[in-house]
Amino acid sequence: MNHALILSAVAALGLSACGQSETAPATDPAPASEMPMASNASGMPMAPDMSGMPMAGGQAAKTGAGTGTITAVDASAGTVTIDHGAIPGVGWPAMAMTFSAPAAVLEDAKVGDRVAFEVSVHDGVNEVTALRPQ
Repeated sequence: MNHALILSAVAALGLSACGQSETAPATDPAPASEMPMASNASGMPMAPDMSGMPMAGGQAAKTGAGTGTITAVDASAGTVTIDHGAIPGVGWPAMAMTFSAPAAVLEDAKVGDRVAFEVSVHDGVNEVTALRPQ
């Protein structure tokens, strides 16, 4: 009788697993237009969390060019924040985000400047490599 009970339990488990995939189906990340936007202390919209987006980490650098307005410069941290339009070369939608930048690029950068810029994305680092006033 114990064998019949065990066989029934095994059969029930086997049937309950029928038709179920072993892994959850992959989902595409939400479009940037659907990502929640945070604001900084001055109410300026900030970029959505892009940690789940595919980046060029460990691969050859991706490069692109964009235009935008400088909203912050932190020379001591080596960063510049730009509210920019879409950058197709690296697959980014329009947003405001902070980039690393060498001191030479930041020398003449001022908040409020409208700029054309070049960006390199490599190993998870987003770097502005050139800024030109527009």
